[in-house]
Order: sequence, then C-alpha cells, then structure tokens
Amino acid sequence: MEANNQGKVFEANIEKSSIDQKLFFYRIKDVNPMFLKRGAGASKNKYDCFLFFKGYFFPLELKSTKDKSIAFREEIIKAQQIEHLKDATQYPNIIPGFLFQFREPENKVYFVHINDFLTYKNIAEKQLKHTYKNKVNKASIPIAICEEIGTEVCSMKKKVNYTYYLNKLCGELIKKEQSRDKPLHTYNTPVKMGVR
Repeated sequence: MEANNQGKVFEANIEKSSIDQKLFFYRIKDVNPMFLKRGAGASKNKYDCFLFFKGYFFPLELKSTKDKSIAFREEIIKAQQIEHLKDATQYPNIIPGFLFQFREPENKVYFVHINDFLTYKNIAEKQLKHTYKNKVNKASIPIAICEEIGTEVCSMKKKVNYTYYLNKLCGELIKKEQSRDKPLHTYNTPVKMGVR
C-alpha cells in the first residue's frame, strides 16, 4: 500500500509541476471497480497522463519505486500500456514514454522513450549482445540503464514535495526528436503500396 501511495504522490507532483509551468496536462482517472455495477467492465487506460508543449504531445506512463530497478512484471508494467505507447510513435509530433521515479537513496526521475525501452527490454529478455555500458537485467530496467538511455528530469525538493522542471524536459526531448536523422514517428509507419 505504501508504494501505491508514493506513486500517487509522484503523479500529483507531476500534475502540480505541469500546472505551475503552464503546460497543458491531463491525468486520466482510473475507474475504481468497486463503484461499478456487478458484472460491468471498465476499459483500461492507455497511459497515466499526457502533456502538450510547443506543438508536441507527450503520452506518459508514470512508475515509482524505492528499489534500484523497475520490474517488467505485468502488475508493474502492463503489456497494454507498452502497446499503446508504441502505437503512439506512428504519429508526427508525439513523443511517448515512461517517467521512472527512483525514490531512494535520492529522488531521481528519468524519461525513457518507448522505442528505447523496447530495445532494452528485447535485448535484456533475450540475452542478446548489447552495447550498453551498464549491466542488463532480463527481469527489469535498472536505474543505471535509465541514466544511460533516458533523459533525467531536473527537480527541486520543497518542504515535502518535488517540483519537476517538465518544460525543460519537454524542450530537451523536442530537440532530440528534431535532431534525429529519422524522426521517431516514422519508425513504425507502414509503407503504403500503390494500387495498380
């Protein structure tokens, strides 16, 4: 229960930081199954929230841990969350990914683009040869890999809560997107064949 509460605190800090920095932010509310009629189903959220900044859309899945890695287990990172973030890469000006918070020993948060996450997960699970400086783990993504493949989110601790500089993060991610030879949204775009 403690971890779940810390995750909600992280989400609330991200939301407040967005509002304070005048970023368009929307947090998708979870449906509590206890409030549904018996036998009624609820659709699962594609991701936790999204930001909009300078013409770019950022679908985000937020994960928080006190450990030094975040497990790939279904109850932690759901397959449908990965799939929806991956699907978002086919559209222009969309930068989807995870915000991983490592709370201990000091608060560190990294944005990891879904394409980089999937590359790492594939290499780690299949024990393929890699060029990462840090050790891979077939069951999780460690903080050292997030430092290597992700973008750190600058933050400042107030009395209890953190302010995250999301406008700075989004600006950095847009520059990365624009500097790539092949924009992110073209990686998964199907090639259309002409009709004869």
